[in-house]
Amino acid sequence: MAVKLPPELERLVREAVDRDASDLFLIPGEPPAIRLRGCLERTEAEPLTADAIEQMATAAIGKENMARIGPESGKFQRWCGSPGEYGASICVARTHGEYSIVMRVIKMLSIPTVAEVYLPEAMIKAGESPSGLIVFAGRVGSGKTTGLYSLVDHINANSACHICTVEDSFHLFISPKKALVQQREVGVDVPSFLAGIEAAMNQDLDVLLVGEITNVEELQASITVAETGHLVLTQLHPPASPEAAIQRMIDVFPEDMRNVSLRALAGVLRAVSAQILLPRADGAGRVAAYGVLIPDEEMRQAIAEGRDFMSRKSPMPEGCQTIAEDVERLRNEGTITPETAEKALVGP
Repeated sequence: MAVKLPPELERLVREAVDRDASDLFLIPGEPPAIRLRGCLERTEAEPLTADAIEQMATAAIGKENMARIGPESGKFQRWCGSPGEYGASICVARTHGEYSIVMRVIKMLSIPTVAEVYLPEAMIKAGESPSGLIVFAGRVGSGKTTGLYSLVDHINANSACHICTVEDSFHLFISPKKALVQQREVGVDVPSFLAGIEAAMNQDLDVLLVGEITNVEELQASITVAETGHLVLTQLHPPASPEAAIQRMIDVFPEDMRNVSLRALAGVLRAVSAQILLPRADGAGRVAAYGVLIPDEEMRQAIAEGRDFMSRKSPMPEGCQTIAEDVERLRNEGTITPETAEKALVGP
């Protein structure tokens, strides 16, 4: 269920969307600011008062949720949007005793195709598996959510199956195509990710999208779903490489369940990608550079035994690539400038 925005906040969001901004910042004493192609820009509007921001936030999320911020939680986050025009994740928090609003905005008439986001063929092929675990990793703003949804929608368009999602807030609305689709929002449709996963398991699902795995219980539940013959797609934050994402999953298991859990993870893991977004040389937005790991039997055995899964004598499996290799490809194709490539290869 999308939040209905008050008119003034709706206007600011639409202005951000029209400028192709990725984020909108409303902070007391500052003019509205946006993040445009990765860079923060203050608009020329007048600075916002704390009262104005509080009024917009209250109208958007309600007095009851506003009251929870601070005493019970550091923030309140919810999906909002206008189907067919834009979507946004609104996050209300407090700063110096006053309220602030930060919104991740998406201008999207539809979920982009796997071709439009240049999703690697190995990831698309992994999405054709009848079961297993597929993980998208990356920092905030890396485009991993868009990549995740593009693959789910690719399955939606090509397979007559039952897709269930469990999401902290709806990032994109998945319109049913060949598949039946049920999207569940934590806090609205189900009380928790675990409850949403259980509900999906009881409704004869084929494909499960878990918005983000944040703890060992959610990871264990996702592995169990994959073990029982279903395809699970999810994302991890903030690993910036496929190998870091796998190591993050390995490290989350406590010692008393480590052996069994690592064998289970090794058995279901189909593909892991990580990505960064880079400005295009032609100025037309940004393009993703992907790193991909497709586990083979040697890598699975190493994961199951808790060994270094990247230490191997044989070549990496087909379909694997590093982000650096993809950056080089984009530079050689002229998609990004040499300066952008150098900066990306050096890292933050």
